[in-house]
Amino acid sequence: MNVRALFLLFLLFGFVGCTAIQPGQEISADKTEALFSKGQYDQAAKDFMSLAQAASGNQQTYLQLRAAAALARSEHVAQAKQLLQATPVAPNDTFDQMLLVLTKAHIAMGERLPNDALQLLATPLPTNTPQLYQAEFYKLRADAHTMLGNRLDTARELVEREKHLSDPDLIKSNQEAIWAALASMSERSLQMLRTAPPPDILSGWMELVQLAKVYQLSPIRLKQEILAWQQKYPNHPVSPEILAALTERKPEDVAYPDRVALLLPLSGKFANAGEALRDGFTAAYYTRRPNPNQRIRIYDVGEDPSKVKEVYKKAIQDGAQFVVGPLDKEAVQTLAQMDDLPVPTLALNYLSDEDQTLHANMYQFGLSPEDEARQVAERTWLDGHVNAGVLVPAGPWGERIYAAFQQRWIQLGGHIVEMQTYDATKNDFSQPIKALLNIDDSQARYRRIATILKRDIKFTPRRRMDIDFIFLAAFPRQARQIRPQLKFYQASDVPVYSTSHVFTGVLNQERDRDMDGLEFGDMPWVLAESTAHRGMRADIENEITDAGNALQRIYALGIDAFNIIGALNTLRAYPYERYDGETGSLSLDNRLRVQRQLTWVKFRSGRPVPIDQGNM
Repeated sequence: MNVRALFLLFLLFGFVGCTAIQPGQEISADKTEALFSKGQYDQAAKDFMSLAQAASGNQQTYLQLRAAAALARSEHVAQAKQLLQATPVAPNDTFDQMLLVLTKAHIAMGERLPNDALQLLATPLPTNTPQLYQAEFYKLRADAHTMLGNRLDTARELVEREKHLSDPDLIKSNQEAIWAALASMSERSLQMLRTAPPPDILSGWMELVQLAKVYQLSPIRLKQEILAWQQKYPNHPVSPEILAALTERKPEDVAYPDRVALLLPLSGKFANAGEALRDGFTAAYYTRRPNPNQRIRIYDVGEDPSKVKEVYKKAIQDGAQFVVGPLDKEAVQTLAQMDDLPVPTLALNYLSDEDQTLHANMYQFGLSPEDEARQVAERTWLDGHVNAGVLVPAGPWGERIYAAFQQRWIQLGGHIVEMQTYDATKNDFSQPIKALLNIDDSQARYRRIATILKRDIKFTPRRRMDIDFIFLAAFPRQARQIRPQLKFYQASDVPVYSTSHVFTGVLNQERDRDMDGLEFGDMPWVLAESTAHRGMRADIENEITDAGNALQRIYALGIDAFNIIGALNTLRAYPYERYDGETGSLSLDNRLRVQRQLTWVKFRSGRPVPIDQGNM
């Protein structure tokens, strides 16, 4: 490919600025490879292109292959494929063939085809391959396993990658990625899946993360266990900084306030939810209270959000050192408008995105349907889907769910092919389903043809084929009927994803069998019988109150609202840390919002079965 053709191709792709290297510019292949290694793919693509214009022969081939790889990882897959097609690669040139394999794997990842990438990378690179590309090989494999939800395999590939890294910053980020992958697994899974002796690097990481989970709220014991771990793994490559972050934690870093105020609506329209949350909170208090001097005082804030300020001030006057609540969204927004929150406060709902009022002492934690919808978008995107069909109930709840899903889905790069609403009070959802699948258009075409021909003709309605998956927002009664109707209208092969709302939380295989194949995310508390989560349920099963059984997800929120108090300082100081709660794997973002990582399951024979490694 000559330089002029390459230049025109770059302009066609819209990479303005990717012209020949200007005088004074200091662009080199080594510097550009460094950008690529650090994930700065956009700039790497531009620099590789610029270098390729001034090169020829084998050097130009190398630079074009690297430009194509960078394009693929910077979401310019079509351009990457065209550039690769225009790049001649000698069949007997082992170096270029190796780069070709890596480039094709990058393109597969850009197309979100992780199995294809793993197939391309099934054979290790020759031992004499430069370390740069060895590290890239294992990073690609790690990314593919991440996309597939195989967290242990992600960590395994990153461990191999580190053997080929020398840059301290890359080693640091690689180790944090190992930690993040393993921290997403349950403590029981880390124990069960650990490799057999003799101890190796991966098993060392697994045991270290497991210790951090088990003793997260016991700094003194954690330090003792880490010292014992170091004796067992004396040559482990974990950085001194990570070990110091574990061993230098002090008891005062764990927040165990003596006086905790719980602000809940125990009267009015939210009373049932308030009662369930109170029961979960007190169950955790009596079961796992780490501070024998700790006392809880419960305040009823009623259903009038304007009263929350008065109740909050009363709690502070009564000596509260930590406040949990309120629960109602409007009450949380009212509280956020106060000039000062003198003690740490864990609100049990989230501020709206429009409300930017932030307090250094205000944490937010709740069960947001919108967050679940956003996680559905992220999950389906990682599963390789692009074109979505959406079916939500008419009304405010469905509108909120759809808006959250739509915003995140488009942000990721997905397309919504069709959206339909249904009347949740009905039993027959055939009309919105036919509209979603374009069955009604197919039937209309049949009627027109039959009218023109003036005779009956053999006809089988056909659904549209441009939908990769369906996002269904529904509660159990509707989902049990919609799923079979989707199958009836020839969409049995279309994956269906939903939020936790499709599952009652109580196993009923006979009734839920109609939802077989449907995937949804839910909390460990509800899925305790199906996953490896080691939580409190077994300890308190016989003591769960009627309110807790009726509203078990809110009950679980109450448990986590108490248990996470001690972990907040750690989560705030170490963003890669997680707390394994009853409502999910919990972390803290930079707005002090607790983020829940759901457990993904699929209905099989009427019961939810884990999908991802680490929840088995």
